[in-house]
Amino acid sequence: MPVSDELPKRLCVAKIATAHGVRGLVKLHVFAENVDLLNGKLFTGEHGDKTLTLHLKNATAKHWLAEIEGIKDRNDAEKLRGTNLYIDKDALPAPDDGEFYFADLIGLPCFTKEDQKIGKVIAVENYGAGDLLEIQPTGSESFYLPFNDENIQEVLDDKIMMSIPEGLMDE
Repeated sequence: MPVSDELPKRLCVAKIATAHGVRGLVKLHVFAENVDLLNGKLFTGEHGDKTLTLHLKNATAKHWLAEIEGIKDRNDAEKLRGTNLYIDKDALPAPDDGEFYFADLIGLPCFTKEDQKIGKVIAVENYGAGDLLEIQPTGSESFYLPFNDENIQEVLDDKIMMSIPEGLMDE
């Protein structure tokens, strides 16, 4: 069995943006709705045992400030810039019926309402204007589809039913 099958699935909940001040605080880009998930030990990779222990301080306009155990000055905090922070997916509460985590969408096949296979989801992104599904059709380049009610009809356990705007997949 491949090693990756034995490792717990982790979700990225934050990324260290930069240092803040001279006492070792960091600014975090937070990707989790529940910021309480960021207090405590977080993994620094999708695999491996390296962790950082965080204590959230307060929110700013775009970030959360956090203290990291063992980091006492700006230089040490700057070395952590760009570090992604993960939790085990098993640590999250189970979603309610009809709800899901975006990470669960990755790998799901995508179909039109006529049950024609489009491809599969290879990523979920947000560049500031809203959530996007990156769809990989068979034999062609991937494309982004806005995750909204107009495009996504239904998310099921084993597939996503969607409507592709005219011209988006034209070759």
